[in-house]
Amino acid sequence: MTKPSDKVIFVSTGLEDGYNDLPEDDPLKKGIKRAIEKIKGNCQAGENAKKNSQILKFYKEKFREMDVNINNVRIYDLPLYYRLIYTLVPNPENVKIIFSVILDWKDHKSYDKLNK
Repeated sequence: MTKPSDKVIFVSTGLEDGYNDLPEDDPLKKGIKRAIEKIKGNCQAGENAKKNSQILKFYKEKFREMDVNINNVRIYDLPLYYRLIYTLVPNPENVKIIFSVILDWKDHKSYDKLNK
């Protein structure tokens, strides 16, 4: 079932600034823009990380202090062998509203290190 994301946001202003600092003609920035549009149309556009995966454990721990409760991680393939990592969270005021929160993007080598 296709479920649109009611909102796609970055987990932090630092990550959003990193995205905004990429040149407009950068293939990675174009890929992230396309991914955001896909995720807006279907919050489950990326591949779901397994419940016991290292990548899920890593992001749960990384964002624990930011009070972001991560129960799932999705991975969306980007150009140049990068991966966009995001999570789905319900709006605390209305659980029927889904926010997709971009957590990170990693090159292939860095992404593989997270999964070991």
